[in-house]
Amino acid sequence: MPMEIELKLRLSPAQARRLPSLPSLSGRVPQKYRLLNTYYDTPDFALRNRGIALRLRRKGWAVWLMTVKCGASGAGGLAQRSEWEAPTQPGVFNFSIVTDNSLREFLVSHQHALQPVFSTDFTRTAWTLTLAGSVVELALDRGKISAPGVGGSTAPVSKPLCELELELVEGASPDALFALAIELADELHLHPEIASKAERGYALSDAALAGPVKAFASTVTQDMRPIDAFRSIALSCLLQLQRNEAGAVVGENPEYVHQARVAIRRLRSAFKLFSPVLEAGFVKVYGPRWGKLAGGLGSARDWDVFLTETLAPLEEAFPGDADLAVLRARGESTKAKAQAAAGVTLKQKGYSQLLLAFTAALFRVAAPTIEASGKASRTRLRKFAARRLQKRAEMIELLVNEHAKMNAERRHELRISFKKLRYALEFFTPILPRKRLLAYQISVAKIQDLLGTLNDQVTASRLIKEMHPKGERDSLTRGWIAGRTQLLLEALGVELRKFVAGQKPW
Repeated sequence: MPMEIELKLRLSPAQARRLPSLPSLSGRVPQKYRLLNTYYDTPDFALRNRGIALRLRRKGWAVWLMTVKCGASGAGGLAQRSEWEAPTQPGVFNFSIVTDNSLREFLVSHQHALQPVFSTDFTRTAWTLTLAGSVVELALDRGKISAPGVGGSTAPVSKPLCELELELVEGASPDALFALAIELADELHLHPEIASKAERGYALSDAALAGPVKAFASTVTQDMRPIDAFRSIALSCLLQLQRNEAGAVVGENPEYVHQARVAIRRLRSAFKLFSPVLEAGFVKVYGPRWGKLAGGLGSARDWDVFLTETLAPLEEAFPGDADLAVLRARGESTKAKAQAAAGVTLKQKGYSQLLLAFTAALFRVAAPTIEASGKASRTRLRKFAARRLQKRAEMIELLVNEHAKMNAERRHELRISFKKLRYALEFFTPILPRKRLLAYQISVAKIQDLLGTLNDQVTASRLIKEMHPKGERDSLTRGWIAGRTQLLLEALGVELRKFVAGQKPW
């Protein structure tokens, strides 16, 4: 089956103009040609729903090509997709070139309903480079994506297109693509692009921003080595992060920032969970960098929780209260600033470089230079998971023993421990007994929710102090928070006793 391996990178027109003068390309004569592409689907988007992109391409003036691609772009801008391409004529679809029988039958069965959905029109400037035994095509595409009018409008809509595609022409490893991208990124601001041209074309047709994306289900399997499981999980975390980038940058819905933070928390938790099979240098380089990024996104979520979870019920109970009105105005203003700051963080060159470098490292993570040489690296995943889960559960049980005399800081530690256990359970879900796992996960989720709400009360108290100038009264909110905290602590004690008595699923 033909396989396309390419790395997509977004850049600004100003950065694109600098590209030919960089040392990697200086003195090299590129090919330059125009590409007109029309993408086809059925009225109900049957192809898109199955992850298929079908296009007819005119290259130059006379060459026509039909292309079928299957599979989505991955984390860090790297796409590894099945691809079939052959000469054709305008409006002619010959699916005999597709070697996947099921896919070919699906396309033939829908051929009668195919219609144009959107198009791309761009000029490609392409250089062919030989790097460390691999041949790479570096292509700069500049033009536009266009779609018919939406929402009853007859006027077409279009969006500028400016991106780099680094395609592996000869070779099996993406290392050469990342090496070139990282070299170029030292001079230019290049951002890994996870949305293909087809995906962006469909989005333009829908005229809607994709909703916030939650964590993807784990795809680890019993036969994976622990190091391979870590790579699979880390790439999934990166994908969730990048799927929420655009919404977080727009800044209108705080859930995008929240889900971006969740992705980073899960990634950092995976670092700790798989530490026995990760080289210390790998963790030392990337652990702090992801921690710093998480800090840049943190305050936006805190303010959103305060306004929706703490202040809103108070406003409902005490409508028209002047102090609450002041808190609302100041809170909304500060939240907006925090949202904007989070968006700025995700637009920085340093973030783009981190994505590139970390994704490159993940594709080398199974190599002997990174994989730990100890017994843990050779252990089967099920045994490794059982040991790591047991260790996390034991740490929690030690903390639970002092629950009755815990202060807010120690409860925060307990909350983080439960969060790590929950993430670990989610990572290993495919290889754990399903029946026992479900009951255990429900118990963990209940406790984490209670601890999270308790932590929200502590955060709310801190934010109120930040907003209230000296001498202003906040007795109403302080009383509300104190009463709610007591009720939550009583409920937490009940759930912790159930958890300790429960059966572990490993």
